[in-house]
Amino acid sequence: MIIQGILLGISLSFMIGPLFFSIVEAGIAQGFRAGIAVALGIWLSDVLYVFLVMSGVDALARMTALPGFKLWSGIAGGCLLIIFGIGSLLTAGRRRKLDVTPEGNGQRNRSLTSYCLRGFLLNTINPFTVFFWLSIAGALIIPNGWNTHESIYFFGGMLGTLVVSDTLKAYGARQIRRFLTPQHTLWVQRGIGVTLLVFGVVLMVRVV
Repeated sequence: MIIQGILLGISLSFMIGPLFFSIVEAGIAQGFRAGIAVALGIWLSDVLYVFLVMSGVDALARMTALPGFKLWSGIAGGCLLIIFGIGSLLTAGRRRKLDVTPEGNGQRNRSLTSYCLRGFLLNTINPFTVFFWLSIAGALIIPNGWNTHESIYFFGGMLGTLVVSDTLKAYGARQIRRFLTPQHTLWVQRGIGVTLLVFGVVLMVRVV
């Protein structure tokens, strides 16, 4: 079970989407900790969905069966991506001196908390995330009759792999940041901001 989870986690880690760009953008804009904060929010969201799947796939199925669920959750998720994209564009030119920010500074803590919340919302308010977990339950857990221990091994392997891959993404963004001039950083942040905007528009168009 754990091998299957690891293999699925590896496959998911290579997917290029708004979550990937959010981690990279945070890592480039504010460093490794900001990238990890976004990733932490994503992991917390995934753990929530794992809990729902293990508690009973019926809960997720009932939620997706609600009238207009895909439409309104898609619109909400698209708006969220557009808001974060615009936010990235608006703050792209702002220079931040992270290295001189002392640990425990209230402003820094609030910033990391906001990045964590961003990752959580991006992953949670997304209809495709819900349908992904439903497909996992429908294709693997229910047909194979996995018990709680087998499911824990599977999800543990998958989430563990995602934690490692997301950490590497945040670290890679931090390393790239060291070689970027302020002008290059500005271009990268603007590019990622535009990318998030495009993802948001595409998500809304696909559900309308």
